[in-house]
Amino acid sequence: MNKKLNSLLFCLSLTIAIFGTSSIIKAQNIPENNRTNDPWEKVFQDSFYRSDEDPPVTPKDGATRNGSFCLVSPGLIEVEGKIWNTRPTFIWQGQLQLIEIRPANSQQVLWAEKVQDNQQIIIYNGESLKPGNTYYWRIYDSSASEYSFPTLRITFRVMDVLERQVITQELEKLDTRLKQAKATPETIALAKVKFWAERNLFSDALSEAFAVKNPSTELQNFRSNILQHFCSTSKRNR
Repeated sequence: MNKKLNSLLFCLSLTIAIFGTSSIIKAQNIPENNRTNDPWEKVFQDSFYRSDEDPPVTPKDGATRNGSFCLVSPGLIEVEGKIWNTRPTFIWQGQLQLIEIRPANSQQVLWAEKVQDNQQIIIYNGESLKPGNTYYWRIYDSSASEYSFPTLRITFRVMDVLERQVITQELEKLDTRLKQAKATPETIALAKVKFWAERNLFSDALSEAFAVKNPSTELQNFRSNILQHFCSTSKRNR
């Protein structure tokens, strides 16, 4: 009887040991990027960066000039070259002097803004851009005058009215759920970053992430990772 019991206990111990070792091996094989508890790090890994040969978002060629600056958004990371926001957020790295917007079929300057030292983001505060229209944002990296030429010109398009309405309705439903849950501003931003990224509207996603006031350390890291990812990729593609 004791021999049978000992044999049974030995088999049971061996089984537990095998399953325990298997679990440890599986845990060790999980990619480190997928085990993060940081929601901002996770959305960066899932939506903006992958280690495989087909990353979800890469900037278009020409995003840098002589390594002095790097333009990120809008018009450089969209899959289809369009955005939802009629008041886009301009994001870059480096030193610029002036940003302006013009319609694609006109020389009229709709909006211009001088860039402050060490500034890396400007939210467009002019008249709402029109759905379906294409625009240029032109940048100057030296003091601008009426005789100077822009350093670089980037094209972007606001999506058509009908397509924009569909997304607007979905966004309103998301807003309602977040308000009912009494979500914090940063939680709302995180949810909307995911919302835009799922629709391949990456400039709109970054607009949400960079507009949050008093960001957490995790969100600050997300912003730094975004700039490093896009700008280092741009430099490699030059």
